[in-house]
Amino acid sequence: MSVATTSATVRPSAPADRDAIAAVLAGAFADDPVFEWVIPDPERRTAILPEVFTLFADAYQPIGASQVLVGSGSVVSTALWAAPGTQAVPEQDADAFAAAVERVCGPDSGRFFEAMKLLEERHPTEACYYLNLIGVDPALRGRGLGSTLLSATLERCDAGSSPAYLEATSPRNRRLYARHGFEVVGEVTLPEGPSLWRMWREPRR
Repeated sequence: MSVATTSATVRPSAPADRDAIAAVLAGAFADDPVFEWVIPDPERRTAILPEVFTLFADAYQPIGASQVLVGSGSVVSTALWAAPGTQAVPEQDADAFAAAVERVCGPDSGRFFEAMKLLEERHPTEACYYLNLIGVDPALRGRGLGSTLLSATLERCDAGSSPAYLEATSPRNRRLYARHGFEVVGEVTLPEGPSLWRMWREPRR
């Protein structure tokens, strides 16, 4: 189901959105503290992030919970979600996904895997909607597009009485999520690097 806003439309992501999703996320996370830690060289980070996020777009598309916000015919924001009981990279595909990450990230893959390991160890066991990534075209920040896209799935969470979970990668993102009802339930500090905040949201009645 699509949800129209005054200037854009939220709809489920489609396989054809793959490159646009990767481009939006690459722009959104180019200056993110966690990805600056994972890929310290800025030129290298700019070069490889689109391919990194292509891997994530491909992993989350089959789940069917991810969404995009389209304005003027283009994807301007995207959110990669996993619905309760689903997993983006099933155990049988984990080795192939890791090999793809190593191919793309090369010498930076060790930090990537370290971050993923720390987060996976602390992932909730309770069934919930999991927001892996959400991003807005950097040229359109500050217009409420991220909030519009986030609200679309949170309304689904409320309707189905399902909690939601995510990891905030910056203080700015943490404040956005807090405005939508997420509360910090833990902090993960990367080795000699920045923190991520584990955040949980109970459904609103």
